[in-house]
Amino acid sequence: MTLPFWHIAFCFVPLLTVEIILLIRCKKDFAVLLQGAVLLGLLALIPATLIQTMALKLPLFSRHLQSSILIFLISSLLINGFIEEASKAGCLFFLSARKISFARFLMLALVAGLSFGSFETVIYMINGSKNLFVRFFTAEILHAACSVCSAVTVYNIKTKQPAKIFWFVLACVLHGFYNFFYVLGSGFIVCAVFCLASSIIYAYKAYAASKKDV
Repeated sequence: MTLPFWHIAFCFVPLLTVEIILLIRCKKDFAVLLQGAVLLGLLALIPATLIQTMALKLPLFSRHLQSSILIFLISSLLINGFIEEASKAGCLFFLSARKISFARFLMLALVAGLSFGSFETVIYMINGSKNLFVRFFTAEILHAACSVCSAVTVYNIKTKQPAKIFWFVLACVLHGFYNFFYVLGSGFIVCAVFCLASSIIYAYKAYAASKKDV
């Protein structure tokens, strides 16, 4: 499937916008780290996609995913929520927490999450998925916000502080339930928007708390 260049470029508007804002606000040496975060987002997408593909072939999901709403909920929480957030969090371990502040670590996590969401949207576009305009304004933002939440756990582990695993679990749950309600559609879209809004609020709380540690 051949896609117009502007269709692909459109997927990266949120990522480029945030990068430009951060480049203006931060020092020039932060630019290299930002580009590294973009690559980490792309890197995280590779194992997530491979593991999801294998998981969906398991009998539990391949046979009952379409017929059981409970199995679909489990799939959303594990395959979409846990696998994707674990993949992003795993790649954040490549960042050095000793050389950058907590606040900047969360900024890099934000960029990595946007990168993951942007490249994932391109894949959905290539596969011919519908409602990409809605996904552009929801899923990419969700990926960024949940990545910030997961980064709290990663940063604390890397700096040998209490892990605060709650933040990673929160990211998985909000991501999973967002996917669950979004796919159900209709009146459940309101619930998906609630999950999105909650992820943004918690991400903001994490960043606000990080500023106090500076």
